[in-house]
Amino acid sequence: MGGMADGGQTAGQDALSDLVTVREAAQAAGVMPSMVHSWIKRGRLAAQPGAGVRLVSQAAVQALVPPPDPPVPADAVAIYEAMRLTDVTRRHIETWVTQGRLPSWRGRYGMVVRVADVQNLAQQRAMAAAAGRGSMPLPADARLIREAARLAGVDTGRLYSWIKRGLLPVWPGTGTGQRVRQADVLALSFSQGQGLPLQPGGAP
Repeated sequence: MGGMADGGQTAGQDALSDLVTVREAAQAAGVMPSMVHSWIKRGRLAAQPGAGVRLVSQAAVQALVPPPDPPVPADAVAIYEAMRLTDVTRRHIETWVTQGRLPSWRGRYGMVVRVADVQNLAQQRAMAAAAGRGSMPLPADARLIREAARLAGVDTGRLYSWIKRGLLPVWPGTGTGQRVRQADVLALSFSQGQGLPLQPGGAP
C-alpha cells in the first residue's frame, strides 16, 4: 500500500513540475501566447489557476503545436503565375489541389504550385479527352497536325505545345497520325496573335 501511495505521489509531483505559465509554455514551444490562450478558450488545453497567472502543461502545449510546413520548392510559383505560364484556368488548378492531385505549398503571399506539375496534369487531361474522342467520328475539318499548322501559318511545334497544355483538342489517328480541327487551330493562333487569317475553306 505504501508503495502505491509513493508511486501516486511521484506521478502527481511530475505532473506539477510540468506546469508552467502560458508565456513560458508559448516561448518554449515557439508559438505566440495568444495561440495558447486560444487553445484554452476552445477547450483544447486544460489550464489551472496559479498565483495571478494560468498554468498549463508544457507537454500538452507542445503536442498541440502544428508540424512545420514542408519546404517550398525553388520552382514553385503563385497560382496566377502558373495560370499565365500554362494557360490552365484557376478553376482547374484549385480543383486539382482540392482533389490531392496537385501538390501545393503555403508561400509568403498564399498558395504556390510547381509549373511542371500543372503541365503534367494538363497533359493527362488532354490525353484522357483524346482517348474519349477515339470512338467519336472525326470532325469534317480535322486535319493532320502538320497540315493544320501549315494552313494556319503556325509552327508545328507550337501546335504540339498547345496539345500538351490541354489547349488544343486532338483526335487519335488511324495509322496516319493525330488530327486536330482547323477551326480550333485558327482560334488559338488568332487569340495569341499568331498565324495568318484564313477563309473557312482553309485557303489564305
